[in-house]
Amino acid sequence: MSSVVRCHTITKQLKEALEHIENREFTIETIESLLDKRQSLITAIRPPFTEEEQVLGKQMITWSQEIDKELSQLQSSIKRDMNGLSRKRTSVQKYANPYESLQYDGMFYDKKK
Repeated sequence: MSSVVRCHTITKQLKEALEHIENREFTIETIESLLDKRQSLITAIRPPFTEEEQVLGKQMITWSQEIDKELSQLQSSIKRDMNGLSRKRTSVQKYANPYESLQYDGMFYDKKK
């Protein structure tokens, strides 16, 4: 099996993993391992290519563009969740101790007797 065919198979698995996200942590681990495998295969791809390999390569290019979009959406959802978590944490802290963040700047002390 040529490296183009193996890379095509891994790219297809990567695309399917991004389309069906059920458990985000498990999916991220799967995506990372597939990306590592695909990267090692991409470096092994050398011309000349057969017609079948050229067709598979064109399909991989379109899939890669779709994969990039899906990965950026996944990244933005993770960032959104992290920001929401940090906002929730600060609001819980403010509710638990509302006087913690008071500032004492600008106080006036009268020194006259």
